Amino acid sequence: MKKYIRYMSTILILFSFMACGQKKVEDVKEKDNFDMKMANLTVENYVKFTKNQQYEQANKLVSDSVKINKQDLTENGLKITGYKILEMNESNEGGNFKIQVIKSNEGKPETLITESEILVKKEGIDYKINKINTNIKKEIFYNDGMLRLRKENEVDTSLVTDMQGLPKYAYSKDDKAKMKMQIVPKTNFGIIEFGYEGTSVAMTTFDSDTFVSILILDDTMTTQGNNSNPQDQQGAGGQKEKAGGKVLKEVPIGKKVTSCDILTNSKVEFMRFSLDEKYLAIQYIANDNSKRAIRLYDTSNGDMIPVIFEEEYPLNKVQVILQEFQNEKMKYKVIPKSENDKNNDYIGEWEMDLKELKLKKLSK
Repeated sequence: MKKYIRYMSTILILFSFMACGQKKVEDVKEKDNFDMKMANLTVENYVKFTKNQQYEQANKLVSDSVKINKQDLTENGLKITGYKILEMNESNEGGNFKIQVIKSNEGKPETLITESEILVKKEGIDYKINKINTNIKKEIFYNDGMLRLRKENEVDTSLVTDMQGLPKYAYSKDDKAKMKMQIVPKTNFGIIEFGYEGTSVAMTTFDSDTFVSILILDDTMTTQGNNSNPQDQQGAGGQKEKAGGKVLKEVPIGKKVTSCDILTNSKVEFMRFSLDEKYLAIQYIANDNSKRAIRLYDTSNGDMIPVIFEEEYPLNKVQVILQEFQNEKMKYKVIPKSENDKNNDYIGEWEMDLKELKLKKLSK
């Protein structure tokens, strides 16, 4: 009996050693194997944390050599409004990613497209961003009554449009019978937003009302602005004054304006394109704060989609807030307008299926 017990003990010890050895082998394999899905998740989480200004969380996803001190970051008004992963591949170094990021300023007319090359390496069992190189591809900004575009590192800028390039009249989508055209407000340029391809920009002009439009760009053409010689002097209003007093109007790279809407007594807070640029969403608020909601437009013609958020939700009790576009989905939330409305059944996280144009509540 004692021999049997010793025999069984020996077998159990052997099995224990084998199990420990197997676990060590699995740990080594876990360290050696590179998973591109995990690397991709690391990049996406990094962009999301940065977008939400959660810099401490973002720092956890980068190597020590890349970490930043939050105190060293200076405020510039630009916010990440959308991003796309353009390329990804695995190499001997790790996971290589190329991502495109749209940034916009919600306080003034300014938007840009950046392109980043990111290297993700595996450190032990963790995936860390080891290198980031970023370049500005295009930027549009306001200057002297005009919107102008700069490409990459070019010194010259091109006229996108001035107020003269916008229509004088447009219809409000609230006027469903199209009974009366309204004068397009041209007192100020408001917020602007690049599309992902860099060939279109959503723009607003405003006074007490706000005009929303989409401008198609052609920045491949040669313009007067890009062909000026040292004797030329730029005048106001997108004009060039040549030697001898001859004035030539600068040719804008904005080629086509699609009118989307005029929002009466309302302000557009921000805008977002869907990832495929088929839709433009705007977040607006009435000047008297009586309502705050979303409108969604077909970018091909400026028509508002059949789902009218003002009719879907009781805006006297709730506010509808745009969050982000995902692949074939739009995420948004419904929040109470006051403390008395916090138990409203509409309160919660929602999404819209962009194929079916159907709304779905996800959670309270």
